[in-house]
Amino acid sequence: MIISASRRTDIPAFHMEWMMNRLRAGYCLVRNPMVGNVVYRIDLNPKNVDAIIFVSKNPAPAVPHLKEIASMGHLALFQVTITPYGRDMEPRVPFKADVADAFKAISDRLGADRMIWRYDPIILNDRYDLEFHRRKFELLCRELEGYTNRCTFSFLEMYGKLQKHRDVLRSVSHAEMDAMAEMMVPIAERYGMSLSYCCGKYDLSRWGVEPRGCIDRQYMRKLGIPFEEMNSPLREGCRCVKNIDIGSYDTCGHDCLYCYANRSDGSDRAAKIYDPEGEMLYGKLEEGDTVVPLLGRDMPRLEDYFDYTQYGNVSRMG
Repeated sequence: MIISASRRTDIPAFHMEWMMNRLRAGYCLVRNPMVGNVVYRIDLNPKNVDAIIFVSKNPAPAVPHLKEIASMGHLALFQVTITPYGRDMEPRVPFKADVADAFKAISDRLGADRMIWRYDPIILNDRYDLEFHRRKFELLCRELEGYTNRCTFSFLEMYGKLQKHRDVLRSVSHAEMDAMAEMMVPIAERYGMSLSYCCGKYDLSRWGVEPRGCIDRQYMRKLGIPFEEMNSPLREGCRCVKNIDIGSYDTCGHDCLYCYANRSDGSDRAAKIYDPEGEMLYGKLEEGDTVVPLLGRDMPRLEDYFDYTQYGNVSRMG
């Protein structure tokens, strides 16, 4: 079983105390984001967890806990997003030099093969043009040389919530995608990094860019981590193997303009209950909840617990 911590929020940056308490307890509870009265009890016993993937824009709070996580018997991997944008796009992300320092500190302890750098998403506009990315991408490659051997990227997609920011955000054309790939590949190679394209819908193979998942079979095989194939992709173009996300939407404090994981405004998020001692990242079990145990690699049949067919495509992994 592979644990994702998390695509829905930044657990290392904002919820690391909760994460450590749940690892010590050996389980956590996660509410299904689509069916509110279904709660998963996820086994976090290291005997049943093959790897924990920490996904973060600020992994510094995780650094003091790496030794304890390893002593428990957990294999920790990190995917760290470092982009060149300013406060207009990422108002509460720490200074990128500090994020890079934390990245390198973790790499020194875990090894470069357990670190993935995310240059994601690629935004193109009047301020962040191709020449801007050329300069900043090489600067970041130089900074992270030797601390990772893989960089994964994607291009901004203009889903519904982003339409209100059309003055600064827009879709990236195929010609621009080609130009970015042509520019990035030789730079990455110069610093010992391979480039991969996350959830790619446009073919960039002519530039030597491979479409890969962020938690993909090649990476798992390279590290000797057991995995299962995903029953259905998380979204179009996703090539990830099966993993269980233990995060909760609307609980990230970075407030990035392009974020998909915060679906409400800041006042809503501030009202959510965060208890580092709680079984859930926020909230608690309520009357009428159905608790579905996820123990090791045994994925339960949801139909044994409730009539889920009325909800359409409901994730078995929350």
